[in-house]
Amino acid sequence: MPSKALGSDISAAVVGLSDAARSLWAKSDYTEGVEWLPLYQHMADAAAVAGILWDEFLPNAVKREVAAALGDDADLARRMLVWLAASHDSGKASPAFCVQVEHLRGKAEDAGLPFHPSVCRNRSALPHSMAGYLILRDRLTRTHGLGKREAAALAAISLGHHGTYATPPPHYDGGSVELLGTGTQWETVQRELVAFTETLAGLTTEDFTELGSRLIPQTAAVVATGLTIMADWIASNSDSFPLRTSPRPAHAATDAMRALRLPPPWSADLPDDNELFAAHLELSAPRPLQTRLVDLTRSIERPELIIIEAPTGDGKTKAALGGSEILAARFGLGGVLFALPTQATSDGIFGTVREWLDLIQGDDDVSLGLAHGKAQFNSDFQAVPRMSSVFDDSRDGRAVAHWFLTGRNKLATMSDFVVGTIDQLLLGALCAKHVVLRHLGVAGKVVVLDEVHAADHFMRQYLCRMLTWLAAYGVPVIAMSATLPPSIRHELVSAYNDGLGRQTPKPANDATYPRLTCTSDSGSTVIAVPSSGRSSRLTIDELPGDTDEIADAVLTAAMGGGNIAVVCDTVRRAQDLYRLLTDIVPPEVEIDLLHSRFLTPDRMRKEQRLRERLGPDAERRDGPLIVIATQVIEQSLDIDFDAMFSDIAPIDLLIQRAGRLHRHGHKDASRPSAHQTPRLRITGIARRDDAAPELDAGCRAVYGKSALFRCIATLDEHFARHDVIVSPDHVSGLVSHAYESVTAPPGWETEWEDAEASADEVRAKKAQRARSFLIPAPAKRPLVGWADQAALASDPTGERSVAQVRDSEDTIEVVVIQRMAGRRIIPEWATEMAGEDVDFATVIEDDIARAAAMNTLRLPGFLGSAGIGDALIAELEDNCIDTWQNSRWLRGVLPLVLDRDGNAEHVDHHFHYDDDLGLVVTPLEKL
Repeated sequence: MPSKALGSDISAAVVGLSDAARSLWAKSDYTEGVEWLPLYQHMADAAAVAGILWDEFLPNAVKREVAAALGDDADLARRMLVWLAASHDSGKASPAFCVQVEHLRGKAEDAGLPFHPSVCRNRSALPHSMAGYLILRDRLTRTHGLGKREAAALAAISLGHHGTYATPPPHYDGGSVELLGTGTQWETVQRELVAFTETLAGLTTEDFTELGSRLIPQTAAVVATGLTIMADWIASNSDSFPLRTSPRPAHAATDAMRALRLPPPWSADLPDDNELFAAHLELSAPRPLQTRLVDLTRSIERPELIIIEAPTGDGKTKAALGGSEILAARFGLGGVLFALPTQATSDGIFGTVREWLDLIQGDDDVSLGLAHGKAQFNSDFQAVPRMSSVFDDSRDGRAVAHWFLTGRNKLATMSDFVVGTIDQLLLGALCAKHVVLRHLGVAGKVVVLDEVHAADHFMRQYLCRMLTWLAAYGVPVIAMSATLPPSIRHELVSAYNDGLGRQTPKPANDATYPRLTCTSDSGSTVIAVPSSGRSSRLTIDELPGDTDEIADAVLTAAMGGGNIAVVCDTVRRAQDLYRLLTDIVPPEVEIDLLHSRFLTPDRMRKEQRLRERLGPDAERRDGPLIVIATQVIEQSLDIDFDAMFSDIAPIDLLIQRAGRLHRHGHKDASRPSAHQTPRLRITGIARRDDAAPELDAGCRAVYGKSALFRCIATLDEHFARHDVIVSPDHVSGLVSHAYESVTAPPGWETEWEDAEASADEVRAKKAQRARSFLIPAPAKRPLVGWADQAALASDPTGERSVAQVRDSEDTIEVVVIQRMAGRRIIPEWATEMAGEDVDFATVIEDDIARAAAMNTLRLPGFLGSAGIGDALIAELEDNCIDTWQNSRWLRGVLPLVLDRDGNAEHVDHHFHYDDDLGLVVTPLEKL
């Protein structure tokens, strides 16, 4: 039987510690050392916090993952984690750490602990996390008889508690007199304090024998490190755990955790179909996709990857929410991560998820987070009740944005329910500091990936690695798309199966659509989904010519009374077309422009206006509307158009864009007679006799020739046999053929081969770049050296890491301000606090800083390239405002200062911003 843990009352045990052990410090004011916290007390604080986190915060699925590593002994798992948290700072019992504060070093010397003369000069060579690893490894092998690998696997938790598992240099294997105190009184104190942590946790000799019989798997070790870090962060908060030299009251940790008030993990009850569909999803007549997915989630024996492929409008989102509830109830999961391609799509689904939570929520609070770089400006998220150290509301059953879980980028996945960009998941596969916290956040959730087709080849390297880890954790994943190329579907299925040690035979071509694909012991199983009864017939033709001819055709279509979408592959092309159309449209035709280079409030306002005009609940208004947009319209908005013009794109993206045509069937009766049939006109290509088409340079630069040639050739073959594209009947076959089997038409062979070779080279380079930064797949070895890429340690904002999971050109984010009569102000056109000064001599007020930070945008990618980018940053830094560095909103950001008319010049380029066009960047030589 295990011995009784000390619990929170450590006063008696402290009396038994030697003077030397009681002299060592863990925290101090780092000035005179007047206020300090003994190391033994911090060990006890961390142990108590870890125990409460295990009991009240961790989902059952995470507890099972750790317990499974110990023969399903949950009590031993808890004792082990409490001990790991208690002992994480054992390395502070070393001369290399203790020497930092002269007054506290003197206390240790007075207690008989020696310091080598050179310790001050070399102390940084042995961080206390590394010292702790060496101390614990030695204790486990010499005292408890563990093998080297088993001891290293446990000691690595201490090594990783500051976010990295850097391998100790080999010369430390024998210890270090100078830095570790090997062979001196320091060794005695180290053994004494580690024994104290074992007593804190209640670990016995028999427990260590059991621990030594098993190599802790990396999945359990990673989440154990994450829990240790959380316990350390909480126990290091001097507001909750003040610096004091006497033992705390027995109830101190309980009081601190009660004040922190972390919501318990969501615990879902298994609903029957009537409760699920009628009450939780508000579906009086669920669609076949929704009932098939629910049946599947009820029947699978263990968590799996489920891929949903179905047309737009078949109810994928509600199906995923219903399936998540069942999976969480069946497998003890404590929440859902809903990941989407962009900030705009995340914002769009956030309200839906919150409404769903209101329907399923019980009596307990749950935590809710919106995770992307502009979440603080989302009004729906800001309306969520906030829980902070100074705010408390006794009303139960709320979805709350907890300050501790939503205030740090590294804890972005830790709330029970998280809506965010897919980056938040992919960052878990990036070698970066504290990556284990992202793993702890997702290990106990259902993960939903919407519009998974949007992940390009570079991003899929990270996605596949995360799928492997999620499978190893026992995390079910629901991935959704209108359709996926078979090779990508197989790639995702294989990655998930890798985490379970399964083989994944390549399946035969299967044109089933709509479909569910579920991983299984045989590789995967395909489940046909009956048609929802919704069908569309899409007419596609081509519109050759320059932007003048496109503008004339768009205006003609609009004059037929329709709401017309024009989708351009580049911002510059969209802006050029917008200028042309504004010169020729009559007053009765509305025209709007939407792309990624609008200030955040301007883009949000435009998107909201489009939802109100073209959303599912919007009534048709008199007068035509033309919306010119870039790819942001593919994913961000649930809006309906009568006709569409689109630049050439890969076939799956064309189909995705076409999903905005006649999207809301209840509006069909009110469509103008000229637009009774959905019609897509493809632009950006020019046919040549007996040769491959000529492609617009911008379209070619964005997507590459190969994907565009394949799309055109596939459509040519299709329309040689059919007059229209019927969805869903033709969709899967078109995508499969374009990506897997289409060949060069006569006369295209040379350009086709060159395009294919170029595409292969690009994919290989993308994969290689991604693999350089990729964490390893789970393996049977200690975490020492795991994911150790010091150069990739996340910067404070996380921006560098986000760039690394997206293969885009380096972009520079700026805050736009104006210079007016010598004052630097929030722009006159801003939505909040327009005209307010932002240049303060002392401190910028918080509300003004937030209003200024709303006016951010990213500059075009080419401006971040080598040479130009460095010069531009240098010029922008000349405009930096010193007091911004003290603001949580503006620290580290670069201001783009525009004049009264919205103009600026940098690095031989002219910058202009206005409400209609957004940011326009033009080389001075072209003005």
